[in-house]
Amino acid sequence: MVQTLDREYLKNHLEQTKRHDTGKVLDILPFSSNRKKSIRGQFNQILGEYIRNICDFELNNKAFREKEFFLSADSHELSEHIANNVDYNDDDDAYDFVRFLDQYLFNQKDIRPIHPFLFNYIEVEKTLKNEVGKYGQFMNGTLVKESPEIKAIFNNKESDDILTELILEMLDGIEEKQSQGKNTKSKQYQPLLANFTRIYQEDILYLSKYKDYFLSSFPLLTQYYVFMYTCQLTLKFEQFIEANMEDAHPLYFALEWESMSKRRKATDELESYKYIKENAINLFRHIHTISHISHNSLNKGEDGTEKIKFVPYSTLYQLIKNKGVEYEEDFLKEINQWIQDYSSLSWLNLDSVSVDEAKTIPQAFKLLFNCLKEGTSTDVAKRFGENIGDLGANQFLKTRGNYGQVFNIKHDFLLLLTAVSVKDKRIPLNDLFKELEKRGVAFDRYSKKEIISLFDNLNILDKKSDSGDAQYVKPIL
Repeated sequence: MVQTLDREYLKNHLEQTKRHDTGKVLDILPFSSNRKKSIRGQFNQILGEYIRNICDFELNNKAFREKEFFLSADSHELSEHIANNVDYNDDDDAYDFVRFLDQYLFNQKDIRPIHPFLFNYIEVEKTLKNEVGKYGQFMNGTLVKESPEIKAIFNNKESDDILTELILEMLDGIEEKQSQGKNTKSKQYQPLLANFTRIYQEDILYLSKYKDYFLSSFPLLTQYYVFMYTCQLTLKFEQFIEANMEDAHPLYFALEWESMSKRRKATDELESYKYIKENAINLFRHIHTISHISHNSLNKGEDGTEKIKFVPYSTLYQLIKNKGVEYEEDFLKEINQWIQDYSSLSWLNLDSVSVDEAKTIPQAFKLLFNCLKEGTSTDVAKRFGENIGDLGANQFLKTRGNYGQVFNIKHDFLLLLTAVSVKDKRIPLNDLFKELEKRGVAFDRYSKKEIISLFDNLNILDKKSDSGDAQYVKPIL
């Protein structure tokens, strides 16, 4: 029998660590089971790390603090740093210029990016540095994947107005990351949902043609894609071998100004946030189950390192079937044996759990998952899954009384999604709803009626008749 699963490595690794660990497999999410809610409401700081990862930059705060120029304890370091490179007639002029920069560049303590390059200057609080750093790496590796077009948006200082040009010219404190050997660029996160992330890139590149709108909408659109990406993984893993790992599965949203009822799709048990929230506890368990079965003879190392790919159930099942009946039988034997090996790990205390042999690969996947469900801490799995809600809080989730939290779309975000879905040419209304579904957003007939009414009032609907096929949505930008 061919060794299909690296059971020896898995058993030794888990016995040595005495905890659940993904072994050689690449990470797929930056979540921590030691959840502190520190990411909730802090997406702006994540954005700074994300952009610096895209551009291979790092922020050198010492460049600001080593300046000789100092006017006021209330001024921002970045404002004084820029002002330090300008000549003045007297101290009053210098003071006025710093005050102007403070108002122009900052919203209280947060920088207001007036140019894409300034996203690189969004700072991270020291207490959040480690967690935010993981999110920045995850988003870059998952959403951008070294796209030169997206990198070009954020790493150049070209501007068409004199003031912004002056500010960018006087800025430094951004440095290229120091190389740490040949594996500096090796992957840490395994990207999944290829078509979903491709659509994100297309949307960002389209928005970048409209500078002012891009600066205000890029953070919101990116936060949505990160949030929906995590929701999609939760849903896909629950589907086991039936999952389509390329495209998003549309989930039902409600418009913020709508009233809700139990008949609405956004409040039911399936294809709604209720389903995601209830199954988020399984996300940790699925990740470790898939990590176990990813240690197989079909999975080779990544980028010359020992790291191997995270191979979801549906992808792995297809790879196994492609190898033929004999290989499939060998894999089934190995996974059944691994279920026994895992269940007998001394630190798990699963001796009382009875495990029958699976008859098929799909059964074996579910059986191993159920064993990990017994073997993992409920509290750890719960905290891990709750990270999803932190990403969507106050923006894409809304509590609706007895119905609990539902997926939520505000007025400005609906128009933003419409803008990137329609782009430069009008499209049939029905095609708009299909485009939204590709981005993970579905609406029931009540919400669609509200949207048509809104678009009609905003004069972005060419209404030839009441038929959806005869109505067109105009470009917004």
